[in-house]
Amino acid sequence: MFEQFLSWESLTTYTSFVVCVYMVVEFTKDIKYVNKIPTKYWSFFICLFLMLITNIVLNTFDAKNIILYILTSISISLGANGLSDFNVKKNKKEE
Repeated sequence: MFEQFLSWESLTTYTSFVVCVYMVVEFTKDIKYVNKIPTKYWSFFICLFLMLITNIVLNTFDAKNIILYILTSISISLGANGLSDFNVKKNKKEE
């Protein structure tokens, strides 16, 4: 049914983007030097990078929207961090 699990077009929805940012951050946050960066800033960087690349690949990048990309990256980053916080709180309750 699905030819691709992810596509550039799927990264244009909020939910898919939050999940992708969360996956990349969780996968990379234990890497040497990255683990010294607070997670909220690392997730913002990952989000902004993915957002810029996605817009470039889809030919929708517009330099005059850079402030919007940054603000949206903050919002998505906070959403991904909230997902992480939810998982931590849930695991503590189970113990």
